[in-house]
Amino acid sequence: MTNPFAIFDLPIAFNVDQALLSERYLVLQKSLHPDNFVTADAQEQRIAMQKSTEVNDALKTLKDPILRAEAIIALNTGKTQDLEQKSTQDVTFLMQQLEWREELENIEQSQDENALESFAKRVKKETKEMLTALEAQLNEQQWPTAAQFCDKLRFLKKLADEISQVEERLFEL
Repeated sequence: MTNPFAIFDLPIAFNVDQALLSERYLVLQKSLHPDNFVTADAQEQRIAMQKSTEVNDALKTLKDPILRAEAIIALNTGKTQDLEQKSTQDVTFLMQQLEWREELENIEQSQDENALESFAKRVKKETKEMLTALEAQLNEQQWPTAAQFCDKLRFLKKLADEISQVEERLFEL
């Protein structure tokens, strides 16, 4: 795995200075811009394009808290998560997922905008609390537990997207 923190010369940490990240991204992209390689041979152009892709991938990783946490875990354990084989073992959270999905379905069927707004706020609060817990697990180097929080956050992110879709459908009516 490429170390996205090293690409931007940042410390491996969950909290990333987003302004510094953006600043370094612009510097790297400017140095790798195709106009700078017009007179270069094909190999140099290809290498610059590959590096530009690595920079973009690293930026995407460092901007997303879930991907950033997974990168930290991978860098510290040498293991990357295989999302195809992942299934959460937390039965309580699985039950919570079912309840949330059912609640969102009921809200959509009833077309209750206030209930949707309230539900969205609760999911946002849960996400924020889980991000705080994830950061604590990363700081304590509790990699398996941190990975479980990443799985849960991935679900919450998907749920937030579904809430947005329901919002769009409700407001189209």
